[in-house]
Amino acid sequence: MTFPVETEANIRRRILDICREQTRNVVDITRELALMTDTVSEGKAKEAKEHYQNMLKILGDFEGTKKKLLEEVASFGTLLSNREDFIRLIFKIGEVADYAQGIGFRLSAVIDRNWKVDKKYTKRLAELNTLVLEEMSKIRETVMSLGFNPAKAMELSRGVEETEKKVDTAYRSLDLEVLDDKIPLRTLLLVRDLSAHMENMADLGVDVVDLIRVIALTA
Repeated sequence: MTFPVETEANIRRRILDICREQTRNVVDITRELALMTDTVSEGKAKEAKEHYQNMLKILGDFEGTKKKLLEEVASFGTLLSNREDFIRLIFKIGEVADYAQGIGFRLSAVIDRNWKVDKKYTKRLAELNTLVLEEMSKIRETVMSLGFNPAKAMELSRGVEETEKKVDTAYRSLDLEVLDDKIPLRTLLLVRDLSAHMENMADLGVDVVDLIRVIALTA
């Protein structure tokens, strides 16, 4: 008995299905992070920690899916002509999740150590995080389109870049504000560190859509 050889189109479809799951996880991680930032700003420590735990759970699912995705890509070898592009995409999405985890860890430390940060700054951080969430949602939409309409994916990718520019503008404004204000050194370092991590997430989002464009061109 002979078995049909899996076509490259079927392989791409399977891998894209898992990529969609990964980007959904990233959106969920970023959403929990945004909710955590909001509740920290509102002084709701218990709720903030709950969102952090939710985020850690999704991160666990994310790592499991990442491993599955890498195994899928590796198993097909030369059957997938642009597997290196998919591998780069997998790791780049992983970097976004890593930055989100770093932000959550720092916010959790703020709660545990009862550090006082002016609400003006935590509110600005929450607004910045909301923009990052918007960008991640657009990345997911782009990946969702990649399998059935590569041209639509290319079009949606421009929306990701536009949102990243908004993040960049908000980040620079906040950075200059904290440098200009006379605030405790710890607050200065913390706000700059958190906002830089958020801005890095947004920058990585653009790297992700650049890779999506490459994959779309070979569809």
